[in-house]
Amino acid sequence: MLRWVILAVVVVVLTVAATLVGSLVPASGTKSYLPVAPVKTGPAPKAAVDGELTHEFGSMPQESEGKHSWTIKNDGEGDLELWKGTSTCMCTFAKFKDGEKAVLKPGESTDIDVVWKTNHTNGDFRKGANIETNDPNLASIPLFVHGKVNPPIVLMPGEAVDMHAVDSLNPKTVFVALYSPDRPETKITEIKTSKPGLLIAEATSMSEEDLKLGKIKAGHKVHIKVKQGFPIGTMREEVVIHTDHPLRPEIKITVVGSVSGPISVLPERLRMVNVKTSEGATGEITLLVRGGKSVNFEVARKPDRLNVSIEPNDSADRKGRYRVKVDVPKGTAPGYIDEEILIKTDFPDVGELKIPVNILISAG
Repeated sequence: MLRWVILAVVVVVLTVAATLVGSLVPASGTKSYLPVAPVKTGPAPKAAVDGELTHEFGSMPQESEGKHSWTIKNDGEGDLELWKGTSTCMCTFAKFKDGEKAVLKPGESTDIDVVWKTNHTNGDFRKGANIETNDPNLASIPLFVHGKVNPPIVLMPGEAVDMHAVDSLNPKTVFVALYSPDRPETKITEIKTSKPGLLIAEATSMSEEDLKLGKIKAGHKVHIKVKQGFPIGTMREEVVIHTDHPLRPEIKITVVGSVSGPISVLPERLRMVNVKTSEGATGEITLLVRGGKSVNFEVARKPDRLNVSIEPNDSADRKGRYRVKVDVPKGTAPGYIDEEILIKTDFPDVGELKIPVNILISAG
């Protein structure tokens, strides 16, 4: 009996389901009543841009701003709506005359500016902003700017000059080329060095051959000269050039190298690692005087946390040897010492010796 009751219920459910499905599915040859997106009717707008969509600005310096205007006209029969879309970066954006959008009646036009900032870009520059529209055939208008961005002043080979090996008894000269791509008339107003009298920097105008080779209109050569008597040891000096360029009034050039002479420093740099504050440590540097001559040395400057002394270290067959003892006292606070020791001498044409010191002191 129960089996027949269940079977009857199933038949009723299937019958109701079939009826519902039949009511939802349209019969053959009849229209569907499912909802569809409304179709906009009436006169349509038509956006027209005067000129190319990409503006070629040529070349510009870094840290400058540019602007270009496009005229957009409504050649359609309906109202044309324009509003800001996306842009390639925060440095480029579109500007409307009034607010964030515009509505143009048939035949009306408006100017839209695209503003861009070159920032620190170097080389090819291509940025843009999109203008969105209600034109059914042109939903978006991409407005781009393209060109080349140069530094206000170009240095060749760069802002670091390596003079490599320098003999303190023989002057050595290198030069740096300096020019401005966007302002060829740029002038050098003053040059200073970190060691006047021993490090000299002078500017001259580039020759016609230099200009032709570099494909530039005008420029300068800055001649950097290490004079006789420059301190022996690792060299790291600075040349500061002042110009009348509004975007680059000051340029700093780092000059590095290794200066040798009649007094040799071995090693040229003292490095000590894993020095424990509870133990301290001692390092040594050897000074070798050419010809075995006797020289008076004086420690003119040293790191505050170090003790430095100099004593003769001659032997029967080797004269002109001196030992520089660098002592890290027990209890010296942990930290890193990155300074130099300056030693004065009475040797002719060798006024100073500079010895870089790198010491790592750890707790323990």
